Order: sequence, then structure tokens, then C-alpha cells
Amino acid sequence: MPDTLHAYQHVRGIYFPIAIGVFAIVVGTLLILLVRGARRPRSKGRSEALAFEVVYALALACVVVLLVGVTFHAETPLDRTAAHPALRIKLVAAQWSWRLEYPGGVTVAAISTWHPPVALVPSGVEVEFVGTSRDVIHGFWVPRLHFQRQLLPGYVTRFDLRFDTPGLYEGECSVFCGDQHSEMHFALRAVSPIVFREWLTRQAPRSGSAT
Repeated sequence: MPDTLHAYQHVRGIYFPIAIGVFAIVVGTLLILLVRGARRPRSKGRSEALAFEVVYALALACVVVLLVGVTFHAETPLDRTAAHPALRIKLVAAQWSWRLEYPGGVTVAAISTWHPPVALVPSGVEVEFVGTSRDVIHGFWVPRLHFQRQLLPGYVTRFDLRFDTPGLYEGECSVFCGDQHSEMHFALRAVSPIVFREWLTRQAPRSGSAT
């Protein structure tokens, strides 16, 4: 799966200038119609106006088709999961907590806090998350990666992430889920695979701990 950050930036780089262009055309057209319309008799120029409207509608339709194509081209690879990820983490969301379960019984939990314990992930490799919710809909949001997935009760959501740049990746729930929604935070730190394996080995006898 490609890096979600670069995929988002690619789509934004196409959407933003087109949005500015469409906005400029709409505003410019309105100004021209207001100025010319006030000077032109109502009975004249009907066929000319109709032709302009048809051309304008076709141009907007072409823009829509382009944007839909760009979006699907960028989104489809992000929905795929690797056949053999380097790591698989079970992700459980509940009011108002996150629970990450690693192989070997290692668990990191963040419960209603603005300062969650930091869970480590290996950088530069595919990490598969197998997520679900115990109660209501929650949103797994990592702003640094421009990535968001909803976790639904009774349904398993699978997705891959790559943390190509070592460092801290803070996240939170992006879907309002109750009184303490604002305190539903989590923190991931991407480290080299060697450092990650050492950390996982140290944590194994102490399930539920975090660094």
C-alpha cells in the first residue's frame, strides 16, 4: 500500500487548483452577467445564453469525471491489504479507550486520556490493523498520515499503514462517541524494526504495559 500522506497530497494538489479555477469562473461569470444583464433587454440573447449554459454544464461535468477518476485511482490502492504484513495488530475501540493487542500477548491500552501511553510500530514496513468496536462507531484518525477509518460494532475492519518516517504519530477518535470523546487519544511511535523487536521482547512478560 502506498504512503497515505503522499496519496492525500497528490489528490489535494489536483483538487485545490481546480477548485480555485471553478470558483474564479463562477464568480467571474456572475459579475459579467450582473453587469451585462443590467444593460441588455430581457428579450435578446436567449439562444446565446442557452449555448453558454450548455458549454458550462459540460465543462463542469468533465471536471467532475476527472476528480472522480483521480479519487478512485488514489483510494483503491489504499483499501488493499498486504498478503504478508510484517506485523498484525488487533485494534479494539470502546467508550472511551483504545486497545492495541500485539503478537505474544503484549497489550497497550489508552483509556480516557490526553496523554496516552505510546505504542511502538516498526517503520518502513506494512503494518496491518484488524479493528473493531465494542459499542458505538469510532474513528481511527492519524492526522500526520492523513488517514481515517471507521470502526463499527460487530464488524471487522482491516487496513494497512506504513510509517516510513520514524517518530511520533498521535491520533484520536474522529467520530463523536459520547461524553468523553475528546479524551479518546492514542499515540504510536515508529522505530526501526530492530528496536521494535527489542521492545516487543521486553514487553512480552508484562502484558498491558507501555513505554
